[in-house]
Amino acid sequence: MPRPPRTVLISCLRLLGDVVLSLPLLDMIKTAHPACQVDYLVPAGAADLLRPDPRIRRVIEHTRGGRPYLPQILMRHDWALSTNGSDRGVISAMLAGRRRRVALVDPWLPPGQRWKRLVLTDPVPMPQGRPVIQWTVVLAEAVGLRPTRCVARLHWSRADMDHVLAELASSGVDPSRLAVLHVVSKHRYKKWPVERLAALSDALGERHGLQCVWTGAPSDAARLAEGAALARTPPVIAAGLLSLPQMSALLSLARVYVGADTAITHMAAAVGAPLVALYGPTPIGGWAPWNNDRPIDHAFPQEPGSFRDGRISVIQDADVFRSEHRYGAMDMASMSRGMLAISVEQVLAEVDHQLGQSVSGTRRPATMA
Repeated sequence: MPRPPRTVLISCLRLLGDVVLSLPLLDMIKTAHPACQVDYLVPAGAADLLRPDPRIRRVIEHTRGGRPYLPQILMRHDWALSTNGSDRGVISAMLAGRRRRVALVDPWLPPGQRWKRLVLTDPVPMPQGRPVIQWTVVLAEAVGLRPTRCVARLHWSRADMDHVLAELASSGVDPSRLAVLHVVSKHRYKKWPVERLAALSDALGERHGLQCVWTGAPSDAARLAEGAALARTPPVIAAGLLSLPQMSALLSLARVYVGADTAITHMAAAVGAPLVALYGPTPIGGWAPWNNDRPIDHAFPQEPGSFRDGRISVIQDADVFRSEHRYGAMDMASMSRGMLAISVEQVLAEVDHQLGQSVSGTRRPATMA
């Protein structure tokens, strides 16, 4: 029997949403080898999200102009696994792994990229037609694990939760009536009109007695203020006011969450919040929010369109999606016609459904470090 690893590096040098979707790999490794020490290599913007996680020994940041990460990982781990096949991801696995060097790689690498197969002990063909979160299953199986679940968990401290509760109290928000709305993004094709955000926020208060907190990055504050000026009931705007662990704590309190195709939506799914996700031209077959209650081989619909999956509702206009992809890749620089096709009434119908679900007791508890 192969020796179990004493130290493992998980490298996810991508965006925050990718880091959230990589977390099942951590669960699979620690379940199979609870005594091993796991380090995580991530971009600086994602590092804070992982620091409260008791399963992780050390979070290593890749920061441009900051402390170099390569000396911190050089030949320091028995296994090194990269969740993507980028140059940096493969190099990090190559330099860190003493016994196993594993990464997902494109099965049709061009000649100039074929060196990636040579430097890895386990070049794993990137899966096709599966949810991105299940790529972690393929990586785990490549090193001999036999995972039985695919679960992304987020952690936060008691201090994080206390901070969130204090902020809600100072804003007059009852945590038992909390709705979190996050329909902003740095990408134009993921945005939803702020006038609809205002109308939805008012309707949630009038129909369900919910108090709405609008979240976003610091750069979203002006746009959210523009939308808040249109609302009859002023929402609480929390743009850039919370750390990532505090955001996880906030999401865990939400009676319902409504969000666009962003990392925060994947975080809401991970903490078990009933949610309604608004998708424009992003393929749901790979990128829909993952329900931790589902079996390891659960599949999303491969055809575009709206669907429900327990505590998760996804809204997408199938006809507009096909139209936006008719001539190839989606236009990331423009407002999506798919997002514009989503009405306030559609979102409210799914909120009604999710609130009915949560009343029936289907929501699972979230995780605190």
